[in-house]
Amino acid sequence: MKKIITYGAIGTFSLLVGCAAPALQYYTLTEGGNIIPQPSRTQTSSDNATVIYIVRVTVPDYLNTTDITTRHDTVVNHSVNGRMSSILSVGATGFIANLLTDKNPNLWITNESPVTPPNYQLMINIRRFDLQADPDQTGKLTIEATWSIIPKDSQLPIQKQRTNFVVQGSIKTDSEIIQLEQKALTQLTDSINTTIQQLR
Repeated sequence: MKKIITYGAIGTFSLLVGCAAPALQYYTLTEGGNIIPQPSRTQTSSDNATVIYIVRVTVPDYLNTTDITTRHDTVVNHSVNGRMSSILSVGATGFIANLLTDKNPNLWITNESPVTPPNYQLMINIRRFDLQADPDQTGKLTIEATWSIIPKDSQLPIQKQRTNFVVQGSIKTDSEIIQLEQKALTQLTDSINTTIQQLR
C-alpha cells in the first residue's frame, strides 16, 4: 500500500512539473527594435553647459506597475507571461531621457538629480496611456500628455505644451505591445524636443 501511495505521489509531481507555466519574460524600453550600433562618445559637462533635468514622468496610478496591460472596453487585462523590467514611470523617464540626449548632444540632459540647480526642469505628465485591444489582435494606443519646461531664472517664461494622438499596430505578443508603447513614447519625445529647440 505504501508503494502505491509513493508511486502515485511521484506521478502527480511529474504531472505538475510537466504542466508548469512558461518562464516569465522581462522587457525593457529601448530605442527601436533594430538598434544600429553607434560610435561611442563621451559627454563632458562644463560650467557653462545647459543642464536639463527630467523629473520622473507621472502616469496613471493603475499603469504604474511592471505589468504589461491592455484594455478590452472597461476591463484591464494583465499579461501572464510578460513583465516590464521597471515600473512604467521609471522606464518611460529613462527612455525619454536617452532619446532627448541623442537628439541634443550639445545639452546636458539627465534624469538623475543634479548636484547643482539645473538650468531647466522638464516635467512630463502622461495622463492617458490607454492600449485598447481589438478582436483581430491589433491595438490602438491613445496617449494624452502635457509637459512644462521650468527655467532656473524666474524672469524667463515657463514653456507649457500638450499633445494627444493614437498609434496602432499588432499586439499578438507582449513584445509587440512593448514596441507599440515605444513608438508612442518616441512620438511624444519628438514633440517635447520641439519645445526644447525653442529654448536656444
